[in-house]
Amino acid sequence: MPVKANLIMRQLLFITLMFLGLTPEIYAQSGPVQVVPDFTFTRFNGQSFSRKDLAKNRKVVIVFFDVTCDHCQNELKAISQKIDSFKKAEFYLVSMDNAVSIQSFMKKFAPNMNGRANVTLLRDSSRQFIARFRPVQFPAAYVYDYNLRLVKYFGQNSKVIDILNAVNK
Repeated sequence: MPVKANLIMRQLLFITLMFLGLTPEIYAQSGPVQVVPDFTFTRFNGQSFSRKDLAKNRKVVIVFFDVTCDHCQNELKAISQKIDSFKKAEFYLVSMDNAVSIQSFMKKFAPNMNGRANVTLLRDSSRQFIARFRPVQFPAAYVYDYNLRLVKYFGQNSKVIDILNAVNK
């Protein structure tokens, strides 16, 4: 399938999942979630990862991305180039894609983030992120404070300096 058609199909899937996965109370609310909700994602070693596993002593940055999304590629590339500036942040990169695709994406677009102590790669194989975090578009970056309350949400075309400023706030 051509890249452009693949991107369109993924965007349609994203919109469909967003509407199908929403509960009535979440559907009534709009915009990104203000407090980190309960969730269970999967680490690359197969272990579960949930809200209780998030860092307690640092700002939490959750980035929801798709490996075929050019905006996601650009944003994570830019963050990767400035990762040394994010000393106060713990990153959680979440994707619904398969492990091989995510690892290939990281090598190509975010190589400086691979193997970092403050970067955790997670898979959302049960497709719960959209319903629980309510992203507006790909990529979606959330900066949460020490109490896991939203400091700032960033959608498509965000600037790394703005994310960094939200972390250092």
